[in-house]
Amino acid sequence: MDNSFEMQKRYFTSQLKQFGTKPKLNRSRIKDCEYYLEMMEEAGSSAEFKSRIQQTGNMLSTAKAESCDRYDNRTFIYEKLGQERKVEEDRLRLEIIESAETHSELCQKLEDFEQCTKLSFNENKAINSLGSIMNALFHLNTDAPGSGDEERSLIKFQAYWKLMNEADPDVSWEKIMTYRPYRDCIIFTDEQMAVLERKFVEVCDGRHS
Repeated sequence: MDNSFEMQKRYFTSQLKQFGTKPKLNRSRIKDCEYYLEMMEEAGSSAEFKSRIQQTGNMLSTAKAESCDRYDNRTFIYEKLGQERKVEEDRLRLEIIESAETHSELCQKLEDFEQCTKLSFNENKAINSLGSIMNALFHLNTDAPGSGDEERSLIKFQAYWKLMNEADPDVSWEKIMTYRPYRDCIIFTDEQMAVLERKFVEVCDGRHS
């Protein structure tokens, strides 16, 4: 048996051992290594193994396995955090990966998707805007009526509320209270939020405009 063939077997064996230390994070790559080790056993030589590799997509499965584990693991984390749009985005990536039939198609499809998707971007934009919205509402409750401070707080609220609506057209006070990625980043208690809600309704109704 030639040295290159032995080196290839050692490579897949060492990869399998490494991935096996964290099997839940490397499910697809473990299966992929097992697939190629089994193929090598059947091939028996470097030349035959190379021939089978060429017939089965030039190890496209390895590129897919690596990507699948990455996005599967991220999806799991985002689900725990309740970040629905990021979950949706990574599931779309997984569908793209599964559909690709060549390396170039895989790269091109993912590149095209990254250029057009805004799900994660909008999720982050909405969450980042929310902190400033809450801050503005808090100050609107303490600013002297008709003061310059109140005017500045109102301008701040309106600017960030506009940004949040652009990022999440379905946003509402109810969603702020119930959507975990929003509620988890707000320090106020439900009782305090009830006070802020009254000011929110007031400024959104235009009574300060």
